[in-house]
Amino acid sequence: MMQYRALVKVARWLFISVLALISACGGGSSDSSGPTLGGSTFQQCSVPDQNQVWFDYLQDWYLFYQDLPSSIDPEAYSSVSAMLNDVRSAQDRFSYIITKQEYDEFFNSGSFFGYGFSLDRQMFNDSFVIRYVFNNSGAANAGLQRGDRLTTINGYTISEIQQQNIDDETVFGPDEEGFTIEVTYTNTNGDSLTTNIVKGDVATNTVFAADVINTQVGAVGYLSFQHGFIEPSEAELQSAFETLSAGNPNQLILDLRYNGGGRISIAQILGSLVGGDTTNNEILGTLDYNDKHQDSNSTYRFNNQTNKLAIDRLIVLTTDNTCSASEMIINGIDPFIEVVTIGTTTCGKPIGMSPQEYCDMVMSAINFKVVNAEGFGDYFDGISSQCVVNDSIVADWGSTNDPVFAEGLYYAQNSSCSISKMNGFERYIAPENRENYQSILFNNTY
Repeated sequence: MMQYRALVKVARWLFISVLALISACGGGSSDSSGPTLGGSTFQQCSVPDQNQVWFDYLQDWYLFYQDLPSSIDPEAYSSVSAMLNDVRSAQDRFSYIITKQEYDEFFNSGSFFGYGFSLDRQMFNDSFVIRYVFNNSGAANAGLQRGDRLTTINGYTISEIQQQNIDDETVFGPDEEGFTIEVTYTNTNGDSLTTNIVKGDVATNTVFAADVINTQVGAVGYLSFQHGFIEPSEAELQSAFETLSAGNPNQLILDLRYNGGGRISIAQILGSLVGGDTTNNEILGTLDYNDKHQDSNSTYRFNNQTNKLAIDRLIVLTTDNTCSASEMIINGIDPFIEVVTIGTTTCGKPIGMSPQEYCDMVMSAINFKVVNAEGFGDYFDGISSQCVVNDSIVADWGSTNDPVFAEGLYYAQNSSCSISKMNGFERYIAPENRENYQSILFNNTY
C-alpha cells in the first residue's frame, strides 16, 4: 500500500495538459519517473501504485467524482483499465485508458500500422463494408474504395469470422511490415474482385472530399471530415477550405458520419472556417469543470480564418458515430447559423476530457461538460436528425447514390426533407447499448 495519500498534489502533477480536449486527445508528458509525495516516492509503476494514483486523480478531477465508490481498494485491481471500468459513473460511457504510444500515434502523428481502411463490421449479406480508405495506404494501393463489400479476408468468409468469433490477428495477420492478405470483394458496380493488401505504416487523413456543387439555388459546398479532430487535420482543413471558399457556396454539407471527436483546438478552427464573419469572436463552447475546479473553466471562441465561408445554412450528415467534438460543432454553430441535421441520432457526448499521462499510459477520464453560447449542452441522448436517413454505404463520397448525401443535397435545394424522409424510421440504439467509445473514436481501422 502507498504510505501517503496527497490528492491535491497528485492531481496537480497529473493535470499537465496544455489544451483541454473534447474527446480523448492532447495532453502533456512528464520527465519524472514518478511523483514524489510527502517525501515518499512510489515504486516504479507497479500496478497497485498506478491504480492508487489514478483513483486519487479521479477523486479530484473526475466530473462525476461524487459517483465514485467510497469503500474500495484500488490497489486490488489487476490493471488500471479494470479499475476504471469498475468505478466509473453510470453516466460515463466514455472514459478509458490507452498506452502513450497508441495515444501519440492517433492524436499527434495521425498514424498507425495496418492496411489503411475502416470497416463497418455489421455483417450485410455475408460481407463487411468499407467505410473509408486512407490515402496512399496498402488498401488504397490495392484499389479498395468506400462502399466495397469484403466477402473473404485471408481465406476466411465473413460468416466464419462472425459466427466463430475469429480473432483479428488470425484474420488480419501479425503486425509485420510487408505482411500481405488476400481479400475478395464486391465493388459498388457489383463486380466480384480479388486483390492483395500489404500491411505497413499508415499516415491517416481526415479530409476525404471537398467539393463545390452548382445547383439551381446557388453553390453548395461539400466536406467529408472523418476519423477525428487530430493534429494533422489543421493543414488538411485549411487546404480543403481554400477549395471551398473559392467556389463561394451559400450552404455547406458537412459530413461527420464517422467522426468520433478530438481536439477542441481543431473544432475551433473548423467552426471558424464554417461560420466565417457571422460567428467571429462569438462563443463556440464553454468548458465547465467539477465544483472543485471551477477556476479551470474556459471559453473557446470562433476566430478569424483566411479561408472562411459566408454561408446561410449548415447541413450536417450524422450517425451514432458522430460524437464529441463533432457534436460541439453542431451545437456551437446552431445559435448563429441555421443548422440542419440529416441521417440518424448522434452519439450523445456533451462532455470531455483532459488526458493525463503516467507510467507510459494516458487516461482520458471525463473532466468537464460543454455548453454553447446559449448555455445549452443537454444532449446525452444524442442530437436527433431532422431528416431521418439510415446510413447505407453504397457509394463514394459526394455521390447522389449515397442516400444520406442525396438527402442533404435535396434539403439544400428545397429547404425541406424529401417526402420519403420526413418521418423516416430510424434504427435507434439506446445510449447504453451504443458502440464502445473507443470503437467510435478509432473507427474499426485495420
